[in-house]
Amino acid sequence: MMDSIRTDRPILVNREKTTQTIAKFWDKISEGWRMIWGPHIHHGYYENNQPITPLKAQEKLIVKLAELVEITPNARVLDVGCGMGGSSIYLAKNYNALVTGITLSQKQVEIASRTAKENNIKNISFKIEDALFLESFDDNSFDIVWSLESCEQFFDKNMFIKQAYRVLKPGGKLMLATWCSSHNEYDGHLAKKYQKLCFAFDLPYMPTIECYCDLLKAENFTVNLSLDWSRFVKKSWDIGISLVNAYTFFRVLKVGGWRGVRFAKQIKLMQEAFAQNRIEYGVFLATKAA
Repeated sequence: MMDSIRTDRPILVNREKTTQTIAKFWDKISEGWRMIWGPHIHHGYYENNQPITPLKAQEKLIVKLAELVEITPNARVLDVGCGMGGSSIYLAKNYNALVTGITLSQKQVEIASRTAKENNIKNISFKIEDALFLESFDDNSFDIVWSLESCEQFFDKNMFIKQAYRVLKPGGKLMLATWCSSHNEYDGHLAKKYQKLCFAFDLPYMPTIECYCDLLKAENFTVNLSLDWSRFVKKSWDIGISLVNAYTFFRVLKVGGWRGVRFAKQIKLMQEAFAQNRIEYGVFLATKAA
């Protein structure tokens, strides 16, 4: 029986290897997963049991987050961990923001760039960049740093938050939506479940909502909002399982390879974690000093 695991530090010990693993993972499964999940690979926002398609629920999540940030036309937005560009394209198209999306995956850059071109969206660009360094970007260069369900895969959350603060203009805003643990430490079988979940989704670690607030404050951010949206998003995993189950084993293998098959089988781990309140969906809005 495992003793205990803290959730505020990596359980994957090699940062470079972890970064390469994550990049390869998205290179392999992004094209196939786009066929299954659509243009977005993040949660949807569900409320009041209203009938809504998964795509509309995902777009609703973007809108809800954008309303918190209060995005204005021509705002310079850095989408950190942009995936296949779904959120970046939505913000550029619907809010007329000037968006730069970054990811570790060359395949995702290709998909995102192609989709933006097909939709004739010119106020957007995509590139490979490590969120922990943001080496291509100058100090005080963005109005908004947007991170939607990417921070859970960052090896060092503090390094990212520090870089986000650096590249934001004075008074700029960080929007962070990420998977969080419900406890600072897990013992026994819960520690084993936490470890299994992290290994399954290539998550170095998942701090609590309170821990994220402390990290933000330590880097001189003012935390304007700290919310738990678990009840609004957890239905996404039920729908995700239904979408995957609609495909045969061989179809999943074809679109996602063996890593995709493994990922499909592991979706139930996250569904269970949300159902048992071991995982929470943290949403943060923080401001850099003016």
